[in-house]
Amino acid sequence: MKKAVSCIIFSIVITNLAWAETGPTEQDYQNFDQMRAKLVRMRHEMDKFMKDVIGPYADAGKGGAGIFGQDVRLDVTESDREVTVKADLPGMTKDKINITLEKNKLLKISGSRETFEEKTSQGIVRQERMSGSFERVLELPAECEGKNIKATYKEGVLEIVLQKKKNVKEDTIKVSVQ
Repeated sequence: MKKAVSCIIFSIVITNLAWAETGPTEQDYQNFDQMRAKLVRMRHEMDKFMKDVIGPYADAGKGGAGIFGQDVRLDVTESDREVTVKADLPGMTKDKINITLEKNKLLKISGSRETFEEKTSQGIVRQERMSGSFERVLELPAECEGKNIKATYKEGVLEIVLQKKKNVKEDTIKVSVQ
């Protein structure tokens, strides 16, 4: 038994030494890189596929809560005097939108949209519109004042204009949407 184990270990060592002397060739490395690129591309395609298929229905059993607003899209622009944030919030009403500024730098946008009544009838082919609540937290590019924050909501777009800070100390400011 010892001789058999010794022979196996000896052949493994010899094989490893032979491989170490020759090693992988440049062609082997190119093949590895091509395989890696294909696997990465395949993973991205699978992620995209799963997001398309499962994403809208992930919490369907929970009434859609937690889905709506998870991917709120924002534009942030900065000038010498102010920071402007635009958020796409389709289907919202302005009284359901909450905005707070914390520590002069953290902007929180949250809200909710009423749950749609689900009806099972033969006329419904597909139902993708989501409802529920959301919260988006954004670190602003500069510290801003809590005074004179302007928030307007028009045609599904929320626009928030904040004046840059001028030595003002404030913790949490609640903003009303107009």
